[in-house]
Amino acid sequence: MAHIITGSCCSDARCVAACPLDCIHPRPDEPGFATAEMLHIDPATCIDCGACADACPVDAIVPLSKLPLAEQHYATINSDHFAGRPAAVQSIAPIRAIPVLPGRGRLRVAVVGSGPAGMYAAEELLRHRRAEVDVYERLLTPWGLIRSGVAPDHPETKAVAATFESLAREDNLRLRLGVDIGRDLTIEEMREHYHAVIVATGAADGRKLAIPGTDLAGSVSAADLARWYNGHPDNAGRVADLSGGNAVVIGNGNVALDVARLLVTAPERLNRTDIADHALEALTRNRFHDVLILGRRSPRFAAFTEPELATMARTLDIEVDSLAVGDLEWTEFDPPHVRRKLALLRRSRETGTVSGERIRFGFHTSVVAILGDERVRAVDIAVRTDNGTERRTLAADLVVHAIGHDSRALPGVPFDPNTGRTPHLSGRILQYSGGPAIPGLYTVGWHKRGASGVIGTNRFCSQETVAALLDDFAAGVLAPPNGTVDALLAERGVRALDRRDWHRLDREERRRGRAADRPRIKIIDPVEQAAIARR
Repeated sequence: MAHIITGSCCSDARCVAACPLDCIHPRPDEPGFATAEMLHIDPATCIDCGACADACPVDAIVPLSKLPLAEQHYATINSDHFAGRPAAVQSIAPIRAIPVLPGRGRLRVAVVGSGPAGMYAAEELLRHRRAEVDVYERLLTPWGLIRSGVAPDHPETKAVAATFESLAREDNLRLRLGVDIGRDLTIEEMREHYHAVIVATGAADGRKLAIPGTDLAGSVSAADLARWYNGHPDNAGRVADLSGGNAVVIGNGNVALDVARLLVTAPERLNRTDIADHALEALTRNRFHDVLILGRRSPRFAAFTEPELATMARTLDIEVDSLAVGDLEWTEFDPPHVRRKLALLRRSRETGTVSGERIRFGFHTSVVAILGDERVRAVDIAVRTDNGTERRTLAADLVVHAIGHDSRALPGVPFDPNTGRTPHLSGRILQYSGGPAIPGLYTVGWHKRGASGVIGTNRFCSQETVAALLDDFAAGVLAPPNGTVDALLAERGVRALDRRDWHRLDREERRRGRAADRPRIKIIDPVEQAAIARR
């Protein structure tokens, strides 16, 4: 009886290394891994040993016999991946051998950012016993988008934080929360006091279409809205106006589906999540019953993944614009995952009422302008039909731009405003695009490659960067540290929180959550956070 990988797969591929028979694909060294929606287990090869399930950080792997009825389709998804290309049965070695640090003493590295990219980089460094890693975070809470970006109703995705919690207990790693790099310490000061600095600050700024009306009240980026309902301190004070019942989401990637689903989810379901209290109150007062997700291309090119669509289809009504109904038929040229997405859209459209809460998909559609006086009232759209382009006006009370993210410039780190990224080569930060590398300065995650991939993608992104750093250390390129930054922080009155401080805050959030039958109730005010953490 085979094991099955389900939709909560994070693709960090620990399961691949754990499998004794090489039956989990695509492997990180195979073409297509970077763009894969999830990993798959070959049912013809799996011996049901359970090693992969033990290694999975998000509990996405289960025996077929224990697969819930609502997730039975994942058995087909796993087997379909191997149709015509069965995996070879063979014993495999670890994905990467552990290199040995050269005899240059201890390696001291600072990581700026405690999200998945930063923590995966720290994990890779700590495979070497002589490495010491300090992870800096501007906020008083760690784990980046795991806490402030992942949708509250996706607890299985948030489960990867347990991996980072375990890593933070390592003797050679220090969490330094509440230190703002660029304000409390400069990049130049950090480079002086560490062999190397890895920038893992992500891509915090959500993009918005450059169209008329984009700055009206009620026109927001998906990134800002996600931080608001997740209780990010930078966005908690911004009152989202959710009055009215119609929302338009521009873009159809996973973030767009997350936002749309949260807007129409019944309050009694949200009340079982860790959504921020202010967002729960606002969404309880003003529920959206109709959300339209717009994409420029046909359904077969939709950016959302199959697991994300399947999650939505289980709990909500899904409708597809009549102009795109003909596009839901797959052809022999469509890959299996596209065929399944089209079939799921078609089946969901035909099934009928699930909950009374409706998500509509519009394809072949561009938003030309956002209309209103001081706030959003409607959108002007252009729909491509068989007879040309047709202009329409749709009522809208909220417009969410889910079209990507950009990094923010960090003082002391080169930044290209045209691409929203830092120029780099294999993770080594360059003085300018195509220019020489800056010794001891590296990048990883969305700050390195842009907002792409899933959480597990950051693990392999970090391996490339850390490999470059270790090569430079072995070659003697990295200057030795000149003392530590502790005296500078003390002199400037900056008291960083450490792992124990964070655990006091974490325990209090969980305690409050238990009293309300919720996973946790997030404490958002930085003053209250600090007071609890420093008790």
